[in-house]
Parts: sequence; C-alpha cells; structure tokens
Amino acid sequence: MMKGIAKRVLIATLALAVISAPAVVAKTSADKADARILIDVSGSMKKNDPKNLRRPALRLLVGLLSSETRAGVWTFGQYVNMQIPLGQVDKAWKQKARKSSKSIGSPGQFTNIEDALKRSTEDWSGPPGPYRRSVILLTDGMVDISKDKKKNAASKQRILKKILPRLKQHQVTVHTIALSKNADHELMQELAGQTGGWYEQTETAEQLQKVFLRIFEKVGKPDSVPLKDNKFTIDPSITEATLLVFHKPGAKPTEVLSPEGQSFNADNAPANVSWHRDEGYDMLTISDPKSGEWRIRAEADPDNRVMVVTDLKMVTTDLPNRIIHGSSLDYQVSFTDHGKTISKQEFLQKVNIAASRSDILGDSEPRPLADDGRVPDAKAGDGYFTMSFGGEALNSGVGELIINARGATFNRERRTTYQVVPPVEMNLQPRENGKTLDLQLSADAKLIEPGSLQLEAWLEDQSGNQQPLSLQSSAAGGEAVGVIDLMGFSGSRKVTLKAQARTLDGAVVDYIDSPAEVEGMKPPEPEPVAAPPEPAPEPAPVAEPVPEPAPEPEPEPEPEPEPEPEPEPEEEQGWLGAAIWFGVINLLLIVIGGGVFWWIRRSNRNNQISLVEASPVASAEAEQE
Repeated sequence: MMKGIAKRVLIATLALAVISAPAVVAKTSADKADARILIDVSGSMKKNDPKNLRRPALRLLVGLLSSETRAGVWTFGQYVNMQIPLGQVDKAWKQKARKSSKSIGSPGQFTNIEDALKRSTEDWSGPPGPYRRSVILLTDGMVDISKDKKKNAASKQRILKKILPRLKQHQVTVHTIALSKNADHELMQELAGQTGGWYEQTETAEQLQKVFLRIFEKVGKPDSVPLKDNKFTIDPSITEATLLVFHKPGAKPTEVLSPEGQSFNADNAPANVSWHRDEGYDMLTISDPKSGEWRIRAEADPDNRVMVVTDLKMVTTDLPNRIIHGSSLDYQVSFTDHGKTISKQEFLQKVNIAASRSDILGDSEPRPLADDGRVPDAKAGDGYFTMSFGGEALNSGVGELIINARGATFNRERRTTYQVVPPVEMNLQPRENGKTLDLQLSADAKLIEPGSLQLEAWLEDQSGNQQPLSLQSSAAGGEAVGVIDLMGFSGSRKVTLKAQARTLDGAVVDYIDSPAEVEGMKPPEPEPVAAPPEPAPEPAPVAEPVPEPAPEPEPEPEPEPEPEPEPEPEEEQGWLGAAIWFGVINLLLIVIGGGVFWWIRRSNRNNQISLVEASPVASAEAEQE
C-alpha cells in the first residue's frame, strides 16, 4: 500500500529532526582547533565494542591532529575521568595519548553524558578567539545516571535546557557518534544539529576508524594533496607529510617508494620517518620529504589520505554539514602564503580549481571555479575563486565535495562530507478503512520562514502522468494537509512535492522531489468483450440459367506409361560398379545380336534348299505338256 514510505519518509524525518541552525550559511573559520574528545566506557560497550576498537580509532584521531591543535580526552561511565590531559598536541602529548588509550575498556555502570559534557567544557567562556571549539562525543547508550527513570529524564532535560544553550553561546560545535541502534539518537541528533555539528550512527565498531577520519577532517581541516592510483606529489613548500593507509587483515606490509627510488617499510624506515602501525591502518609522518612523485605499495582505498604541513595553504569556505535540498550557497577558494592571501596575477593565472562531488548516484563531472567577476564571483582577479553549490543538482542523502587545485608547482585537495535534507517533512498516515491516506506536510520553523512556504503536491505514474492533490494550508503557514484516495487509481504512484520558501537567512529554496511511493487499490478495469458478429443476410435467389447440352467429350488418349527412371548409381559404388553394369549390358546385346543373326541366316538356308529340291519336278511337268 505504501511502498518505500517506511524507509524514505523516516530518513527525511530523522534528517530534519537534527537540524536547528540555518543549513546554508557558509563561512571561513579560524585556523586552529580546540577539541574535546569524550569516550563512553560504560558496561554496554562490552557488547557493542567487544574488541575495544575504540582504542585504535582514538589513536588514529590523535595521530592526525596537527601541532597547532589543543586537545584532551575524557572517558565516562558512572564517573568522568580525564584520560589524556588537555594540552598542546605535540610529540610528547601524542605519545602519552597513545599509551593511555590502551587502558580504555568498559568498566562503567552508567552513562553520565551530562557530567562528561559539563566537565570537559567548563573552561570555555567568551568568544573562541583563534580556536575552533569542537566536542567529539562517542556513546552507545541513553542518558543513564541512575536506576530511577525520572532522574535520567531530568538529566537529559538539563543537557538540552542548560548545557546545550551554553555551548551554542560559546560557539561550540558538537559532533556525535552513536555506536549502537540503542543509543539516544534524538539527543545525539539534537546536540549536533543545534550546534552545526555532524551526527553519524555506526552499527559496528569496525567502522569507527573511518568515522573518526571524517570527523577529524571537519575538526582539523587539514591541508592535503591528491592521492591517485597510490601516487602523490610533494612540492618544495611542504615541510611534513602524513600518510594514512588503511589495510585489511592479512594484507602485505605497506611500503613507500620515494622519488629517488628508495623503498622502505615500518621495519627499515629512514630516520626522518615516524611509522605507526595499528589495527587496520598504517600512519607514517615524513619530515622534510623530498620533492617529486611518491608511491605507496598497498591496496588502494578511497579513504587513504596524504596530509601535509605547508606555508602554501588552500583556504575554503566552511561547507555546512547539512544543506537544505533546493537551496544554494556561494563557495570560495583562495590561497595563503605564510597567512597572507595571494593576489599576484602571476600565481593566480596558473591555478586551475575544479569541484566534484560523490554521492549515492556516483561521481559527478568536475566543474571549474572562476575568479572572473561573473556571478557568483564578486570581483575579477582578487584571488577568490567562486562557484554556486547546491540547488537541484544535489541528491538527497550523504555526499562528499572534493576540491582539487593545481598550480604551476603544487597540488592541493580538500574533502568535505555533507548531508542534503528536504525542507519539508512529509507524513503519510493510513486511515482505519485502509483505503485512504492522510497527507501531512510541515516545514521546520528553525529552517524555513513559515509564511514564505508555498506547496504543491501530485501523484505521478511511470509514464509521467500527473494527478494533482488538493492541499489545505494552515493559517500561520508552514503546514498543509491533504488526502490520497487509494481507490482512485491502480498501480504505483510517486508522491511528488514542490516547495518554494526562504530560509531564516533569506536564501531562496526551490525544491522538488518524490520522497515516497504509494500503491493504488482500484481494481483494474476488465477488458471489453468483443460482441459476436451479426449473421450475414441470406442472398436473394438467383434464377438458374438453362443449361446448354454439353458436347460429348473426346476420349482422352491413354497416358503413356512414364519410363521408369534409371537408377542413379550411388556415389559409394565408384567406377567399379559402373564398369560391371556396362559389361553386363554389352554381353546381353552381343547375345541378342548373335541370336538374331543366327535366326536370319538359318531362314535363308531353308529357303535355298526348298528351291533346289523343287527344280526337277517342274522340268518333268513341262515336258509332258
């Protein structure tokens, strides 16, 4: 009856539920990061992370953090412990963090998320200054501080009513990871959505490493170079390169080949290489890498990365984690050298920048960014390359934007994950008779100006034929209701929505999509039965003509018997059979011819004897006369 509704409408509902800040605002953030990492060590983790894969995932995140980052790690169960003290991420801090990660387990009795958020962020006050403030929260459960459900509910309300507003006030971005379907997804989504963070649910701990990578790229915003076919290029401006190479169990040891042709691995790495091999990945940092093409000898993985430290940086617009389907934003790319924006034409004229995206429908064709003063670019030659990103070109769901820049002597890459969400929530509710659906449409007031919303809806079959649906809008706007009569059609129909609105920032939203399908219940019309043909009218009697006497038929000559066909000699008999038949026929002809000759000759002799015997009698009769 409602094909795909349970899947697609639920996705749209959950996606919209987590958004509370404008989803199309793009900005450029501070360069440095201040990250607070919160790891759940409650007893339920024994089930959801039996192999303690939180440990290598945390070590991966720690290893990727740059030296300009401040960070600390807290674990929480019933109590909150500072696992790794807050400090500057240098070599000593990373060593301490990696060592301390080995003690992470699942000893806790409860899940005190409230206290973990409070204690890890209590030193933040006022504006953030040069640091981007971020919280990374990993948990597999609900708010659980007591066996008393009322106390748990009160703790959750304090998070939403007191802690969350404070985090928003201090411009903190909260990224949440739910390591179980039993986690409090509503709370996790609300924390991420209200602060512009990223929410992700993962069913298995084996996926934690790549989830942490995606969140690190949002928190750390590293400079990267493109990695294609396990090859990458280092330019003279790069002072350090960090390679992240994922590998499967039982894979051959990873090797790296330098531009000079020197091959090395974790056991024989040069002095300027720090190599960390862990469960599922290799991470190696090369100080003062040689310029030229490097190669990695390992199985290629789309999540492998080459991150660099350089004074020649590519600066990009901060893409919102969630983008309203149908809205667009201006996306800019510029370059800095020692912190100053590059505007020299000699440099800019040799730079080519292309943007591509990857989503559930595949990879898009690269499109260029221009600094030519044409809309949406504000001014030609100012060093800011611009494009318009979004609109109907995007597909609903999770996608990745990839920016590739190529100059005369350098390459840079930036990858950003985003989620496209519909501006309108659709709910289809069947009535008791099972033949009618109530259609409810509503826009989130935290995203859309309710009074600006204009809605249309229709059913569409596979041939593109449309059947409009009548909608009744609320007086305040932002909501509409309608009815779908399933008895009015048969077969499958898409429920298509068209919405025009403005976001809270005044951006235009022009949205059209088909988020659900419904199945009609009208019985198919019977095929018309062809009526039997009417009998033809009887022809009028025609007078029979007087027959003329027919001439006597001439007797037909008896047909001559057809000569029997001579048997065709079979090909298998060969020339020998033909010769035998030829001899037999000749022999018969000779015998027959000889017999005829003998009979004729005998007849001639008899005639001669008769003539000789008759001659004396005749002479005597003649004499008597």
